[in-house]
Amino acid sequence: MVDTQHSLAASFAPVLNELDLNLYDVEVVSASQGPRILRVLVDRPGGVDLEAITAATQALSEILDSPGETPDPVIAGRYTLEVSSPGLERPLRRIEHWEGAREKTVTVKFRDEGVAQRVKGVVVSLNGTSVILDVDGREQEILFSEITGARTVFEWGSEPRLATKNRKPKSKKKSEKVA
Repeated sequence: MVDTQHSLAASFAPVLNELDLNLYDVEVVSASQGPRILRVLVDRPGGVDLEAITAATQALSEILDSPGETPDPVIAGRYTLEVSSPGLERPLRRIEHWEGAREKTVTVKFRDEGVAQRVKGVVVSLNGTSVILDVDGREQEILFSEITGARTVFEWGSEPRLATKNRKPKSKKKSEKVA
């Protein structure tokens, strides 16, 4: 599946770049019943809106539905295409994802000597083989090869709420109005 994801990413990235979008991730999910799911996550500075998602979906559908031009035979035939943003709590699968998560809070699931573990901490640094987290004031190194899942953690209240800036002042109740 990894080769499939790489070949799809190589086909999709230039098309998405033309739309001023960055390919964040590609995932092929085998469904127990029905078609495979081809999940494509796109992003750009400032985030993506519905128009960008729609444009990306149309462009990728054209690539996938072109006769004889399917980037990978694994998804030839029936598939469901899902295009979305990575969201606030982004999956961390590639080294670029981890680099973007420096100094951010993450949750990591991993296997340590065969035992499933889960930690929440702040990404301090990374090297080619592991990530170092600050977990409750102590550093913990986790090998990438042991990680079974990881994502950023959205922390409420850590960013200013934009909605409050544009909110209209409350109108006075009828009983407060002066005649």
